[in-house]
Amino acid sequence: MMSANSLNPLEAQNNASLFQVGAGRLTIADVMRVARHGQPVMELAPEAQVRVEASLAWVMETVEQIAEAKSNGSKPSAYYGINTGFGALAGRSALDSAYLTKVLGRNLIASHSVGVGPYFDEEIVRATMLIRAQSLAQGYSGVRPLIINTLVAMLNERVYPAVPEQGSLGASGDLAPLCHLLLVMCTIPFPDSVNDVDLELDTTDGEAFVPFSPGSAGSQLGDFQEKPDTAPYYHLTQSPSTGEQTLWRRVSGAEAMARVGGKIELQAKEALALSNGATVSAAIAALVVQDAQNLLDNAELVVAMTLEGIRGFRDPFYPHVHRARGHRGAEQIAAQVLRYVDGSRLLDLGDLFTNPARVPPQDPYSVRCAPQVLGTIRDTLDMARQWVEMDLNAATDNPLIFLDLERDYKTLSGGNFHGEPIAMAMDFLGIALTELGSISDRRMFNLIDYYPHKTYEDAVNKINPQHGLSGFLVDEPKATEGLNAGLMMLQATAAALVSDCKVLAHPDSIDSIPSSANQEDHVSMSLNAARHARQIVQNVENILALEFLCATQAIALQLAKRGNENLHPGKGTQAAYDCIRAAGVEFLTQDRVLYPDIRKVLHLVRSGALVQAARQATG
Repeated sequence: MMSANSLNPLEAQNNASLFQVGAGRLTIADVMRVARHGQPVMELAPEAQVRVEASLAWVMETVEQIAEAKSNGSKPSAYYGINTGFGALAGRSALDSAYLTKVLGRNLIASHSVGVGPYFDEEIVRATMLIRAQSLAQGYSGVRPLIINTLVAMLNERVYPAVPEQGSLGASGDLAPLCHLLLVMCTIPFPDSVNDVDLELDTTDGEAFVPFSPGSAGSQLGDFQEKPDTAPYYHLTQSPSTGEQTLWRRVSGAEAMARVGGKIELQAKEALALSNGATVSAAIAALVVQDAQNLLDNAELVVAMTLEGIRGFRDPFYPHVHRARGHRGAEQIAAQVLRYVDGSRLLDLGDLFTNPARVPPQDPYSVRCAPQVLGTIRDTLDMARQWVEMDLNAATDNPLIFLDLERDYKTLSGGNFHGEPIAMAMDFLGIALTELGSISDRRMFNLIDYYPHKTYEDAVNKINPQHGLSGFLVDEPKATEGLNAGLMMLQATAAALVSDCKVLAHPDSIDSIPSSANQEDHVSMSLNAARHARQIVQNVENILALEFLCATQAIALQLAKRGNENLHPGKGTQAAYDCIRAAGVEFLTQDRVLYPDIRKVLHLVRSGALVQAARQATG
């Protein structure tokens, strides 16, 4: 059960719906429920425990053989990951005691805790712990069930390790960020016998966050001016779905782990098994894929609203067009847009039975080609989802233990830790989502722009003849013409965000820098790719919110025109329009401060409320 300090689980959850580590495949939806919404997790499944204990038994037997070799005066065999150095240090020596095999793991954690930059949000750290537990549950890693169940306990008790964002190459996995997590989770090893020399290891405890309430015990900010090294550190996070903010206070790892019975001492191979794998990259990627799906769903809806705002044509969305190309993704996008505008009286009257009222029936490419662009983005998202869900269930440490090998040396060294699938998934998806933002910006530009004017009268009246909307989506009487900028600056903000996305979309996976004495001569940069894709998602969420505001104002202007009393939006677009109005976004009649409106619609985009309302209205 989760403690009172834990996240609130989703409503109507019961044990039957909880994810059990190792019992089945972990999905992106599972990650979202646990990482973002705080759903509890069940401990290691019995069938998985059998697998885990089998590989553990081989590691324990190997450690015993090492000890026996020492007692017999013979040189122990070298087992990578158990009693010999890592990376470029592999094979330099074969450690000959159980204590030293544990020190090897502790030194790995200590030496690799070199992350820098801001801290990851709680949901990313939670996703990381869940994915790592699932990876170890595959039974190829040689760890104790205690390790996996400790990660589960940390999730259920809301232990939030402080993990810096930067410092991983995504090659031998996300070593630096994972080691920061392990500093919180694990204590130093202690000598096993009187024959072991205590090496007096660095006892740095690691750092974690606990929820903080001003006015509670220990809430004084401290003497920051005089003692900056010891002053309290505070960290603020915000839920993407609810907007709720949480203020955290940084504490020691020991204080945070007290919730789950204290820190644990790692045995041979466990430190490597916990730190080896592009797990943080996969955690961010899972969240990015889910949020990208939400973006695509919102994009279909805002296309429909903009289509009505410009009183455009249905023709480009009929299945005949897309079947002629054979692009299933485009056909599905177009069909959804048509569902949203079903019953609309704002669009041109032309349909499959009625000639268009205006000819040629051609809107700007940003509207007319939306199915082709969004359909390709949909295809890219499907590919990224496949690669990411593969890694959610993968054994990604090295070496892996295969007990069915005929030889006595039961480990195989490979490269499952390499983050290339995640790196390319995030690079491709980042490029696709940048296009999603770019084409949205172009639709906004067409909604608010004065030009092209086809007549002198259009130019004088500042009316766009393509859709009859006034410039910058604000109607002004002649006496105050030019007094109001309307929604002009919304598109300027969108342009800035699109430009930022274009820089962020430069592929990280092609930017390899050798490291570790050239042992790691090709790296994936998967964590950079995932971090950049996540920033692109956040940018595009804002871009779509800006387009929703422009489209809503455009529809309102069309409905307000004299003689248009019989006009109305489609079923889905009407529901979205009403949702935006219900959130407090009012019709713009003169300039006002707009950032509160942007925030309101951004929340509707992130929460999926607009899409939910539109889909319910269209069945």
